[in-house]
Amino acid sequence: MSAVVAIYLSVTTSVAAAGIGTGDLIDVKVVAATVISVGIAERVRVSAAVTGLVLLLLYYANRATPGLTPWNFLADLSVAYLLVEWLLAVGVRRVVLGAAGVHDQTVTAAADARIASEVAAARRRYEHEQWAVMHDTAAATLLMVGQGAAGDRDRIARQAARDLAVLDSGIPLPGDQARADLSELLRELGTDSSTPLTLRTPGPLPLRGTLAWTVTAAAREALTNVDRHARAASVVVDAGPGSLVITDDGVGFDGAPGTDRYGIRHSIIERMRAVGGDAELTSSPGGGTRVRLSWPIAEPVAAEDHSFDAPAAAAGIDRLGRSFGYGMVGVAVADTLLQSTLTDAAATPAAAVDALLVAVNVGCALAALIPRRRQSVTLALMGLAIGASLTLIALLPADAVLAGANWSIGASGWAVVALGFRLPPRLSLSALSAWWILVCALVLIRAPEADSLRVLGLHTAAIFFLQFFTARFAATLDRVARDAAALHRERLRHRTADAVGHMTEQECLRRYRELLTEFTPLLRGLADGTLDPGDPAVQTAARTEYARLRRLFTQQDGIGDPLLADLRAGIDAAERRGVAVTVEADAGALPSHGRDLPDAVRGHLVAATRIMLDASRSRARVVVTTDASGCTVSALGDCPADTLDHLSAPPDAIVHTEVVTAGELLWARMHHRFEMENAR
Repeated sequence: MSAVVAIYLSVTTSVAAAGIGTGDLIDVKVVAATVISVGIAERVRVSAAVTGLVLLLLYYANRATPGLTPWNFLADLSVAYLLVEWLLAVGVRRVVLGAAGVHDQTVTAAADARIASEVAAARRRYEHEQWAVMHDTAAATLLMVGQGAAGDRDRIARQAARDLAVLDSGIPLPGDQARADLSELLRELGTDSSTPLTLRTPGPLPLRGTLAWTVTAAAREALTNVDRHARAASVVVDAGPGSLVITDDGVGFDGAPGTDRYGIRHSIIERMRAVGGDAELTSSPGGGTRVRLSWPIAEPVAAEDHSFDAPAAAAGIDRLGRSFGYGMVGVAVADTLLQSTLTDAAATPAAAVDALLVAVNVGCALAALIPRRRQSVTLALMGLAIGASLTLIALLPADAVLAGANWSIGASGWAVVALGFRLPPRLSLSALSAWWILVCALVLIRAPEADSLRVLGLHTAAIFFLQFFTARFAATLDRVARDAAALHRERLRHRTADAVGHMTEQECLRRYRELLTEFTPLLRGLADGTLDPGDPAVQTAARTEYARLRRLFTQQDGIGDPLLADLRAGIDAAERRGVAVTVEADAGALPSHGRDLPDAVRGHLVAATRIMLDASRSRARVVVTTDASGCTVSALGDCPADTLDHLSAPPDAIVHTEVVTAGELLWARMHHRFEMENAR
C-alpha cells in the first residue's frame, strides 16, 4: 500500500484553487490511511521514515499550489493532522503489543496455576491414601490386640504380616502409568478374608496401576468390615469393567450406611471419589450389606510450573487500560481545541455558539474520566456530543460543512470513542457508527453534490475507520483487562489453597513418619510371634499406638483448625507419659466455626482440657463438637478428685463449665455459646 501511494503522489500534481486548505488538499485524505496502517504495523523507526517520505512526496505532489512554501505546508492543519494520526497509531501499536504480551503471560500463568493446583491436589490425595492405608491395616490390627479381641494368635500373626506387606509395598505415585490386573489383585485379596469368599470376574481387568490400587484398597476395607462386623456366612465379589460389587449375607444394619465412620467415609467413599468414581452402600437388618464401587478412566496430571508473577501481570494490564482511556480523552480534547482554533471561523455560527459547542464536546470527553459511570449516563453524554456535532453542521454555511470550520467531523468521534471505552463493544461501536451516518446524511442534505460524496468517502477512510478501529481495540483491551483480573484471582486462589494445604499438612507428614517408625516394631513382633497379643503389656502398647493413629485420623479431618492445633500440645504431652488418649472431632463443623472462636474462648477451652490431660493417669478422651449454637469440648479421664478445684469457672464466664465424677473417672464439659459472644 505504501508503494502504491508513493507512486500515486509522485505522478500527481494537485493545484488548490485557494491555497492549501483542509477541504482542497484531497491527497492528505488519501495518504492518511497509509500513515495510520504503517504506524500500527511497523516499528517506530520504520513508520517514522515512511511518514517522512510520504510528507515529502505530498509536498512534491502539491508543488504547483500558489504560495506553497515548506513552512506553509507543515503549518497547514491537514498536514499537521497527519502527524497527529501517526503519533496516535504509534501509541495504539505500543498499547496493543504491551497488552497482548501481558495478556498472553497472564493466560499462561493461570494455566500454570491450574496445573500446579491439580498437582498439589494429587499430592494431597496421595498423602490421604497413606492415612487410609494405615487405618485399613495397622489401626485395625492394633485395635483388636488392644481390646483383647485377638483370641487366635496365628490369625493375628497373619494379619500383622499382611499389614507389613501392604505398608512396605508402598503406594503407586500419582501419574504412574503402569498397568495392573484388577482380577489378580482381587484374587490375592480374597486369600486374606476370614469370611468364605466367592470372586466372579469376566477375566483379566487391566487398569492403570494407581486406579487398580485404589479399587483394591477400597475393596479391602469393605471386606475387613465384613470380617469384623457382619457375622456373615459368605461374601460374593462381582467385578467388571468400571464397577465392583461386594455382597454379604450378614446381619446388616438399619439407617444411614455408617458414613460417619472414618473407615467408610475415607477408606471407601472418599477414596473412590478422589479418582472420579463413587461408592454406594445399601443394607437392611438381617438382609446383609451391598457395597458398589464404580470408577472412570483417570487422566495423568501435568507437571507444576510457577514461572510468572501474576499480580504484576494483572496490574500491568490494568495500567495499560487506564493509560489508553486517558489517551482517548486527551486525543478528543486536543483534537477539538486544535481544529476549532486553528481554522478560519465562518460567519455562522456566531463565535459564542461555536465556543459553546466546543465546550460541550470537550466536557463530554472529560466526563469519560469519571469512574463507574452508569451506562445510561454514558449513553446520554454520547448523545450530547453527537447533538453538538449535528448542530454545528446545521449552522454552518453549505460551502463550509466540509471545510476547516467544521471541526466536529473529526473531534466529536473521539469524544464518543473516549466515552465508550468501558461500554460493551456493540454499544460503543453502534454509537460511533450512528454518529457518522447522521453526519454524512446531514452533510449531503446541506451540500448535495458529487464532490461531497467523494470528500466524505475520504474522510471515512482517514478519520472514521481510525476511530472505529480504536473503539474496537478499546473494547478488546477492556475485555482483556477483565479476563486478566479474573485469571489473576483464579491463580491467587489456587496458589493460596496450595500454600495453606502445604503448611497445614507438614505436621501430619512428620507424625506419619514418626508413627510408622513407632508401630512397625510392634507389628513385626506380632507377625513373627515374638510378641504375644494376650500379654497385657502388649495390649497396652497396642492401645497407645491405636489411640495415636485415631487422633491423627481425626486431625486429618479437621486439618488446619486452630482449636485442634492448640489442643495438640497437651495431647502429645499426655501420650509421652503413657496416657492412652482418644480424640474425636466434628470434622464438618470445625473448619467453619473453629476459626471464628475468639482467642480468649479458645484459650479457656485449651487450658481446661490441658488440666484434664495433665491429671489423667492412664487414659483420656477428648471430644470436640461444633454446631450453629456453639462449640463444646468434652474431656474424660482417670483424674484425682482435686482436679475439680482447677476446673471451676465464674458463672458469667463466656465458657460454661460442667464437671461430673463417676468413680475414678472425671468428666468435664466446656461449652461456648455463639449468641453469648454476639451479645458481648
